[in-house]
Amino acid sequence: MKPSSLENVRKMYEDTAESYFEMMEKEIKLPVYQDIMGRLHQNIANIPGTLIDTACGSGHMLAMYRSQFDSSRSLIGLDLSPRMVALSKTLIGEDGLLLVGDMRSLLSIDSNSAAAVINFFAIHHLALDGIKKAMLEWYRVLVQNGYLVVAAWEGNGAIDYGAESDMVALRYTSQELIDIANQVGFSVSRCAVEPVEGFPMDAIYLECNKSNAT
Repeated sequence: MKPSSLENVRKMYEDTAESYFEMMEKEIKLPVYQDIMGRLHQNIANIPGTLIDTACGSGHMLAMYRSQFDSSRSLIGLDLSPRMVALSKTLIGEDGLLLVGDMRSLLSIDSNSAAAVINFFAIHHLALDGIKKAMLEWYRVLVQNGYLVVAAWEGNGAIDYGAESDMVALRYTSQELIDIANQVGFSVSRCAVEPVEGFPMDAIYLECNKSNAT
């Protein structure tokens, strides 16, 4: 089974950008995000470099980091949907660089320039080889000891969108993601599978360091 095409994924988020933004206005206040982003901040406090959100969506993750943890670190947000990027700019303004692009190809970002890379609930739109390609790219842009945080939907097979959409997106097990991270060269520091309020699926929260020499 293959996930839906890049073009279909972009269209879905273009069509739902405003409702997604409204949903994130509430969801960003959940304790899990405070916990994850707080731990990320602690891990990169002494590491120079940019924080990159490779599927920034509405921009709420970057905006929260800037307002609650570090207002001086440079920020980059990347998303497939131009409308999502436009909405992100309403939160980030001139405090970050926001780009339309593919999480698997960070062509405009220098190697060894990022202190941290985050990716929340987006890799279900990729096949396993696409996830590996993305992680290789994230590894490239991270500095030594840089930090990666990935949130994904846990399980096997397709996500059930019901009557809302005919999109095909795939769930993965925590072990599959750990294996890919290790193959790329990351050192996994934490992997938790937790329920998500209001969702029928559990979430994987994977945290890694770029600890190996390139």
